[in-house]
Amino acid sequence: MAEAKKPAPAVEPNAAAPKAKKNVILYVVIALLVLVIVVGGAFATWLFMTISANQNFGEPAATTEAHAEEPASDKKAAKKKEKKKTEAGAPPVFDKLDTYTVNLQGGTVLQTEIHVQVADEAQKEVVKSYLPRISSQVNLLLSSKKQEELATLEGKVALMAELKQTINKVLDAKDDEDGVMSVEFKTFIVQ
Repeated sequence: MAEAKKPAPAVEPNAAAPKAKKNVILYVVIALLVLVIVVGGAFATWLFMTISANQNFGEPAATTEAHAEEPASDKKAAKKKEKKKTEAGAPPVFDKLDTYTVNLQGGTVLQTEIHVQVADEAQKEVVKSYLPRISSQVNLLLSSKKQEELATLEGKVALMAELKQTINKVLDAKDDEDGVMSVEFKTFIVQ
């Protein structure tokens, strides 16, 4: 009769094994989450560093590559213009265009206040004289956009470049000295 009894301690190690297995799985999941967070943070840091290092922030990246392939004479002329600007040491000249409220494609509303950078006060007066035509073209361009296009940073930067091109076309400008040098958004609200 003593042979029919099974020892009780044999059951306890089997109960501890599933708990240890659950702990190992929990540690692996936590380690993977930490790894994803670290890699995501590194990517975000790299992205912000890349954007801040871009000297031509208002222009898309494709145009900066195009500048690298310019002939040497064009590069020298551009360096002379930049040197002339920095020698003057004058602060940048900005002009407020207007506050625009337009219906985007799809029924949402965009409200933005746009400022432009110009070469000097004389160019600021030229921009003011063309303001009705500039406002009309800016309204048309803004109302042709979709909310999805403007939701990302790249979309807003591309819009800045398009606005600069549109305004310089109205001004019949051949380069930045004749037109606007950059377009800046003071406010940008999509509802």
